[in-house]
Amino acid sequence: MKHLFYLSVCWVLCFGINSDYLHAQNPGKAFFIEAENLRKGNRCRDAVTKYDEAIQKEPSNYKYYFARGKCEYKLKEFEKAKESFKFTIEFRREYSPAYSLLAKIFKMEKNYEEAMYYYDQAARYERSDARKVHYKLLLVGMLLKDDRVDEARRHIDEARSIDPDNPKILLYNAKISVKYEDWENARRDYERALESDALKSASPAEKAEYYYGLGLAYSKLGDNASARRAWSKANFGPYKKLIQQQMMQTSHVYFYKVALSYYLNGEYNESEQYIDKALELQRDYSKAFILRGKIERKRGNVGRAIDFYQMAIDNEKDGNRKAKMYSMVASLQLSNNDSYGALSSIDRALEASPNNSSLLYKKAKAEYGSGRYADAITTLEKLLAAGVDTKAKARYSFMLGMAARRDGDYEKAKKAFENAMYGPYKPAAQAEIRKMNEGQ
Repeated sequence: MKHLFYLSVCWVLCFGINSDYLHAQNPGKAFFIEAENLRKGNRCRDAVTKYDEAIQKEPSNYKYYFARGKCEYKLKEFEKAKESFKFTIEFRREYSPAYSLLAKIFKMEKNYEEAMYYYDQAARYERSDARKVHYKLLLVGMLLKDDRVDEARRHIDEARSIDPDNPKILLYNAKISVKYEDWENARRDYERALESDALKSASPAEKAEYYYGLGLAYSKLGDNASARRAWSKANFGPYKKLIQQQMMQTSHVYFYKVALSYYLNGEYNESEQYIDKALELQRDYSKAFILRGKIERKRGNVGRAIDFYQMAIDNEKDGNRKAKMYSMVASLQLSNNDSYGALSSIDRALEASPNNSSLLYKKAKAEYGSGRYADAITTLEKLLAAGVDTKAKARYSFMLGMAARRDGDYEKAKKAFENAMYGPYKPAAQAEIRKMNEGQ
């Protein structure tokens, strides 16, 4: 019993000495503990007061400043929070959580330069690999938005040396490759990220950004089929609109529309470049050949224009559109004094539209131009029999008169010229009748 009594006395004496010693070493600890309890009870304003008292007792204890800063952050007193966190790192330079929260506040205030500096410091002093990578990724994201690609690459390389299979790291590495237009490396990193265990169990929406980037890489590499397959898995949120834009820009129709814009502005070389891109995507796109034909026509190369129109016809599957193209070719052939070629084209066009007055008139011109006057007379009489306005009647009748005179049928010619007494045809019709009368 006596032995037990002495042990009890010793324990009490030791404990008392220990408490006094600890209090002397940490005079602010009691206030800090009270402040922590207030903070946990969501009484941050009161907690800040107690943290201040703890700091008064121990002005170099970094933990007190950091804890106070967290409460000030929660109270949205950001200037005070920044001051507390700066005191934290003044007394504990390697304390990465303080750098991280400083970066967070500066980022929220849109002071990105300061935010990037503090994320860099947080990563530098962080001992946990996972958190170090997290800070690096936040920093890289900001650097890329500021188009500081070389700096971003340095930081992503450091992160990759820590966690090479991290899909987020692979994502940013792919984005950096995109900035350099290194599409093959971008494709490889996107695919590797999507094959990672971390993404295999992720939701489709979480993987959308990766599939969108993969589709873009495939598209730039000229593999549009693979691009569309990738984009079909990225049709979520903001990527829907982006995919639509990219799909449009990888479409032959898109490049044709760009080419048409340049053509309408007289920029023929630029237009041809986009026509070539349209034809790379769809070799049988007849509209592209037509536009090439129009460009050659504008340049005065009628023969080349006809060649391109013929290519359009060869690639066109719709019968009605093909007939219109034959009509266009016929007009070019007539302007190029190729009446025989025009007749062949017009006959093909008339197969789809046998009573088309515009085609029949072109046919009559081609027949007349090739010396087939009797055929021209038959075609023109068919046109006149269909019923036409005064102006058209004069035009058709004048040609009919000329064809009949050259064919030796003067009676028919005189009657035709009499029917052509209108507008610009009247003087020539009168002159023809006068010549025939004088010849009699």
